[in-house]
Amino acid sequence: MVKHNSAVWRRSAQQSEPYTRFMSISRWLLPGVLACAMLGASHASAQQAPAIATAERRPSFEVASIKPSKPYSRGLDWDDSPGRVSISGYDLRQLIRAAYGLKSNAQVLGGPKWIDSERFDIVAKADDAETAKMQKMSDADWVRARSLMLQSLLADRFQLKLHRETRVLPIYALVVAKLGIKFEPAKPDEGDDLSGWGGHLEATAITMDAFADYLTGFREIADRVVQNRTSLTATYDFNLDWSRDRGDGGSQDSEFPGLYTALEEQLGLKLKPEKAPVDVVVVEAASEPTLE
Repeated sequence: MVKHNSAVWRRSAQQSEPYTRFMSISRWLLPGVLACAMLGASHASAQQAPAIATAERRPSFEVASIKPSKPYSRGLDWDDSPGRVSISGYDLRQLIRAAYGLKSNAQVLGGPKWIDSERFDIVAKADDAETAKMQKMSDADWVRARSLMLQSLLADRFQLKLHRETRVLPIYALVVAKLGIKFEPAKPDEGDDLSGWGGHLEATAITMDAFADYLTGFREIADRVVQNRTSLTATYDFNLDWSRDRGDGGSQDSEFPGLYTALEEQLGLKLKPEKAPVDVVVVEAASEPTLE
């Protein structure tokens, strides 16, 4: 294998650890990760937070190819099934977020200068025995196993070392507005579903915890974690229409208001800026990956 530039980064004990906000990818796409148009169920379950495993206990892929993404290619793609994964256009911060079940890029602290600028295409496959075992698992279990394999891949090919902490960070608290909610509990025996495209969202039998996690991936949230503070414990059906902010504040001619106003007017919910403890990972060391 050829070492790409042999660039190695390690965090010294004296190094400051500011985090920078980055444009996030939707939790329900991405990974797990990623745009609303890619709201895949496998990606949603990939965001369930797996424990950081030791190298001895982590399963691993049998073969993996890592290549730099093509210049000027800004698309993100994630495709997986039991025993295999194909990833395009992800930077290291996004890969860590996916592998460790994090909701926001802001939960990955530290790292080398290229953690957000160098993007990679990865194709990885487990051996036949591991694949057969994963095919017999539930969706949640094989996604969890796949996340551990990604952790092994990052440790092996990127020489990634990190640890978990809890930090007080800016967040949004999802709360009930003064006039109360404007949606109804789900009907009995409804299957849960959360799908969205453009500025439209349809939720069926969704908890407020799941909705808060979903909102975390939106551009308008600016990489803050959204925490459910509604005290609503049932599952609910609702639709939401809003004008998407593509970084320019949204169009004045839009049929619908922006996300924050739409949440209050249509659902009776508000996003309240606060600071709160958030689970994070701190990158201690990383090197540009060995390529194939």
